[in-house]
Amino acid sequence: MKIAIPVIDRELQSNRIASSLSVVGCLCIYDTDKHEGSWIKTLDLAPNMGELLPALERNNVFTIITKQLQPMALKVLVNKGFSVFKSIGDDLDINIRFLANNELAPFNMDSAMEFATICGGECSDCKTDCTPNP
Repeated sequence: MKIAIPVIDRELQSNRIASSLSVVGCLCIYDTDKHEGSWIKTLDLAPNMGELLPALERNNVFTIITKQLQPMALKVLVNKGFSVFKSIGDDLDINIRFLANNELAPFNMDSAMEFATICGGECSDCKTDCTPNP
């Protein structure tokens, strides 16, 4: 199984989970079968958030660990067949171990609603880097 985890960067803080998925951020793609990770800039995988899911699917990544997630993003991910888990803290290795031991809770709508206040319902209020469709 491959897991996508947003991280702060690829060098100095590659072991710290970032706040959320971001096209300008970085990802650790961890392969649980090989017990190894690779770190990439999200932009190297997909030019925008709309193309990130297909890019993850092409790379056989269907599991995500993240600290925060908007309700609509959670709905899209779940509807596309992704398993999304809420991290405990920001340590990458610990959260991979938690997932392997079935100790991470699935990200549910109640968890996502904690961050819904960030989204005012208007794209002009949005703090994400996605571009709305006309």
